Amino acid sequence: MVIRFAELALILAVVSGVSPQAAETPEQMADRLLGAIGGRARWATVTNTVNDSQQNLVADPTVLRVVITMDFTRPRFRIDTTGPNLKVVRVIDGPRSWMLTRAGVVQDVPDNIMKTDMEWYAGHVYRTLHRVAARDAALSLSINAQRRLEIHENGARILWFALDAKGEPYAFGAHTNDAGTASGPWEYVHDGIHHPLWVSSPDGTWRAMIKTLAVNVPLNDGMFARPR
Repeated sequence: MVIRFAELALILAVVSGVSPQAAETPEQMADRLLGAIGGRARWATVTNTVNDSQQNLVADPTVLRVVITMDFTRPRFRIDTTGPNLKVVRVIDGPRSWMLTRAGVVQDVPDNIMKTDMEWYAGHVYRTLHRVAARDAALSLSINAQRRLEIHENGARILWFALDAKGEPYAFGAHTNDAGTASGPWEYVHDGIHHPLWVSSPDGTWRAMIKTLAVNVPLNDGMFARPR
């Protein structure tokens, strides 16, 4: 049996209990991550994304189209979800927040949903990548015992990334969620930004596949306005 050099290096690392990146600092790990998905300079310039994906679920409806318009500059986003006999919309924009229900009723966003949505925004993966790339002073970085890169704000973890040898994430999770989301290869590239081809819950009961991604689009107030 012939063992290639790369395989030998990995075997030696496992035997010795030392990973090839064991000595890197959190900042170096962040550089490696950003370098694998488009580069720090490019991610630092991102101000918003519009992510159009197909989502597959175990429950009915099993297939949905979800378009997420995410403003990185302030807590403002819109989620349009459509499927068979289904159309719901949710806009979070401070006191102007609203939602379109399954029954076709436009109403205020309930407090419990608003709280959950704001937590999701705080640990949103692509917005957080932008903030790390821009060296946001409100964030701090660390590496935990599982060799995951952790991002903290106000003393609490908001996001973690598990990286492969080249720095590409294969899993990530927000806040206290240690199971997180499995991530496919980051091979969908638009305007220099890399995005995973798919993501999935650990058990596969929820999966999402990227269809299109837009970056730094003009966001006018009309996109978030409540229907009259």
